Amino acid sequence: MHPEHGRIDATAEDLGCKWPWSAVHRVRPRAVLTCPECGHGLQAKVSRRGLRFFAHDPGSPTCGLAGESMEHRLLKLELVLAVRDVGWHAELEVPSTSGRWRADILATSPDGSMRMAWETQLSPITIDDIQQRTERFAADGVAVCWVTTNRRPWLGEVPSVRARPPSDEIGSQWWAAEGLARFAVEPCEDERGCPGDGHGTWSEASAPLREFVAWSLSQRVIPYRLPRQAYLAGNLWTQVWTAPQYVAVAESSPAPQNVTSG
Repeated sequence: MHPEHGRIDATAEDLGCKWPWSAVHRVRPRAVLTCPECGHGLQAKVSRRGLRFFAHDPGSPTCGLAGESMEHRLLKLELVLAVRDVGWHAELEVPSTSGRWRADILATSPDGSMRMAWETQLSPITIDDIQQRTERFAADGVAVCWVTTNRRPWLGEVPSVRARPPSDEIGSQWWAAEGLARFAVEPCEDERGCPGDGHGTWSEASAPLREFVAWSLSQRVIPYRLPRQAYLAGNLWTQVWTAPQYVAVAESSPAPQNVTSG
């Protein structure tokens, strides 16, 4: 927060208020910046990889925004940029007017009719807690996707994906490594023991994280609760992100559906 410009955003080229980064970074006298969460002083910094961010001054109180790792910040930045790439508005750390939730990243459609929260959950949380938080978003008409970089017990219990960070290779990017699935009916080798045209199989899929964000905002993929848990990419999933056409085929297919895949 700035006393004159209000809330400013390090991920926006003009800080979200038509102000240059040079106005807050390494400037004397130092810009008066405070944390919107705890009110403690902040200073503008740039990481070795060029990530712009605000860091708490020494002696800050306990604050949920103070302990974020660099991986956490990079993931949030990737999601913010992905949302803006498709023309949606993206804002960080947005509290609800009801006080029931605060979104890590709140994406709003250009006409303001749709909202979707992107929650970067790298620290442990119980299944009950994450389901309750998901329900609080839903009560206000806000869709949500939970993103983590680790395999967690709640993956597949709520709309979620596991993201894989980029490697050191040139051109490497964030990847939606788990949480996407496709459905297909495959011929059965034993036709005598198969009552239908084959077996319907859910199989894992993956995509660059930015593509997944674009698909979800345009509803080219939607969260879908499976009829039975499926073992995908080494994890049991109760619901997945998949294309509406796969849902239509799965729900209209008389073929028995395999529980496991890959």
